[in-house]
Amino acid sequence: MSSLNPHFTFSYSQPEEYRFSHDSVFLARQVFELMSEDLSPRTALDLCSGCGIVGLDFLYHCKQEQRPYPANFDFMEVQEVYRDHFEKNLTAFGDNLPSVNFVNQNYESLLTPEFSGRYDLILSNPPYFRINQGKLSPSEFKNRCRFFIDSDFTNLIRGIDAALKPQGRAYILLRDLQDHGWNPLEEARRLLHGRREIQKVADIRGTPLVLIN
Repeated sequence: MSSLNPHFTFSYSQPEEYRFSHDSVFLARQVFELMSEDLSPRTALDLCSGCGIVGLDFLYHCKQEQRPYPANFDFMEVQEVYRDHFEKNLTAFGDNLPSVNFVNQNYESLLTPEFSGRYDLILSNPPYFRINQGKLSPSEFKNRCRFFIDSDFTNLIRGIDAALKPQGRAYILLRDLQDHGWNPLEEARRLLHGRREIQKVADIRGTPLVLIN
């Protein structure tokens, strides 16, 4: 593994109110390694991107190991507050900037014609609780990071399915919530109705990394 600029491991600009999980960093590296023999996505999306940690870390691994950047990389995030942090994090690439776009929209947008069949690669560390699972915080901002509030799990999976190209791949962290009476992997499999394969491909600090293709 290459030595990494610490800016792209644990020193991102991010809101003080909600600090990112290191799962995002390990997700980016794991996907980079899984795709090492076929690292040529032309269009990519970091879904529920926050300040861009997953996608930017993935791009940084491309830079460090002299792999081409995806031609276009979107970062979709519903909370506008993250935009300034994303732009600050992007400056670490210096003059060698990838082609990126911060998309201030909810993932339901993926179900619209604009995004239909658009992406070769989708990466996501999405919210993991439904409203009736876990204790809500007094902070609406924190709740929107952790809970499916702006939309729901069904639209997340259907949006990913709709936005992927026929041979596209999505790598998603799906937390095992069977203690809460919910198995997200099995529900995702049901929602896809056999249109795409879905399987666990790795474990990120106890959270399953799932491939949809």
